[in-house]
Amino acid sequence: MEIDLNKALRKTIRSGKVLIGSNTCIDAIKKDKDSTVVLAANCPPHIRSQIQDSGVPIIEYPGMSIDLGTACGKPFTIATMAILDPGDSNIMAVFDSEEEEAPAGETPDKLEG
Repeated sequence: MEIDLNKALRKTIRSGKVLIGSNTCIDAIKKDKDSTVVLAANCPPHIRSQIQDSGVPIIEYPGMSIDLGTACGKPFTIATMAILDPGDSNIMAVFDSEEEEAPAGETPDKLEG
């Protein structure tokens, strides 16, 4: 199932609970591993590696931080955003669509032939 990530993010902000900002997100995932983190494409490497090392699920936002901010309806850039509660959104379906794209145990090399 293909989801509109921008629409899902807006709905998550309206109906769920999110934390915005790199330091805030890192502090939150240290305390609560149940959150999911959205990373902009230009998230600073040291922030990205700290979040990846924590083992929490990550949604890679394809746009830059200015695009993520706009998608969330904010007048500022967002490099990282922690989703504590998705609310009424279908944002977590992004993980289902990723599994459909690359079946378990198959790498992209194997899929290409």
